[in-house]
Amino acid sequence: MRVIAMSSFAALLAIAALTVSVKAAPPWQGYSITYFNAAGEVIGGATANCGGQYLSWGETSDIVQKRTWICD
Repeated sequence: MRVIAMSSFAALLAIAALTVSVKAAPPWQGYSITYFNAAGEVIGGATANCGGQYLSWGETSDIVQKRTWICD
């Protein structure tokens, strides 16, 4: 029973790590995302900089423009 509990806990940690890492940029890459509404107006954005900080504002949508850059 203890082995099953430990395996379940390890699986939960792995899923949590994947969920968090979706928004994080790789250590060598930064990115910014701009979100647009159907009229083409900017409604939100997000940035993950080279220092590992993530900042988002506004609303999200399916219409996006993503820019990436290589960190020094």
